[in-house]
Amino acid sequence: MTADTPPIAVPDAPKKVYERKTRTPDWLTDAVLIITGIFGIWAVVLVVLSIIGIAEPAFYYTDQKAAIKAVGSTVVVLLTFSQFYTMESVLGHLPRGSIKMRSMMRVHRIGGRIAIVLAAVIAFFCMVDVGAPSNPLRVLVHITAGSVAFVLLAVKFALIRWKPYLAYDTAPWIGRIVAVCFVAIWVTSGYAFFTNSL
Repeated sequence: MTADTPPIAVPDAPKKVYERKTRTPDWLTDAVLIITGIFGIWAVVLVVLSIIGIAEPAFYYTDQKAAIKAVGSTVVVLLTFSQFYTMESVLGHLPRGSIKMRSMMRVHRIGGRIAIVLAAVIAFFCMVDVGAPSNPLRVLVHITAGSVAFVLLAVKFALIRWKPYLAYDTAPWIGRIVAVCFVAIWVTSGYAFFTNSL
């Protein structure tokens, strides 16, 4: 190489692009999708029926069934906080200590399935045994939060099933909104029961 010859440019090594990994949906994902879809549709119908019930109030009563629903909604809201913590720690927004990522995701999936099944059972129980509201605003918030939660869960599982790459970015946000809905449901049911403000 002479002094007149320009130096030879060495091309930069190509940057390695990592593929986003998503969990392959299984039959349980499909089952939860169907359940949440049914409850999402039913919840929308319940909003209409509840508005009619608010317009034409009937006799309101409290009994042991209200206590069962209050305890159930308390368990669901505790599981919701667990869900929030496990996902936020996996995303790196909260500390997870020495717990492995795989363990956190397993806790998130199992806890989520338990929470959804329990919430669905309580929702069914609530829908077939609705008393007339003593506080229409509380009931309106309660049914709206329940409807939004189940509709969003159906959307989340549909994305996981058919558009996993889209779910990668949107599922955490859907989960956060569902968590807020479950807290609102508990405040308007479990908390209202325990504070005698039903």
